[in-house]
Amino acid sequence: MTVTFERLGRWFLAGAALCLVALPVALPVLEDTARFATALTFAVLGGNLLVQGVVWIVLQRRWFGSPAALERTARRGIPTAAQVVTVTSTSSAIGTEPLPVLDLDVGGRRVRRRVRVPFAHVAAVRPGAVLPVRVDPEGTPAIVVEWTKVP
Repeated sequence: MTVTFERLGRWFLAGAALCLVALPVALPVLEDTARFATALTFAVLGGNLLVQGVVWIVLQRRWFGSPAALERTARRGIPTAAQVVTVTSTSSAIGTEPLPVLDLDVGGRRVRRRVRVPFAHVAAVRPGAVLPVRVDPEGTPAIVVEWTKVP
């Protein structure tokens, strides 16, 4: 399964849109003080959700790539091998799965990717290790590690 922070970001953007839709509906019904408090609450909440949605979508695309490209690569990607050149540990994790930054040598081309490493395969990710990967046939920078094929 690919990481989809973008899906989370879209939920936040939907929440922001809901705040903007609810605001004009609620305001005519309320009195002076309640109207101001409600407008302020919807504005702060909507703005917060909007910012968080944008941040999650940008993180998804910057760290992992487009979800569509990752899914396409996982299904129809060209199988190849990638040698791990360097592993840079980060404080990021999704549950118990760390998100290190890997410098990979893929077919003579060096790429840097943040990769979600299943806990069972943490020891396999070290400099010099060869990982089975799939690269996007359409040429995007999407790379998917085939963890089920890692020894």
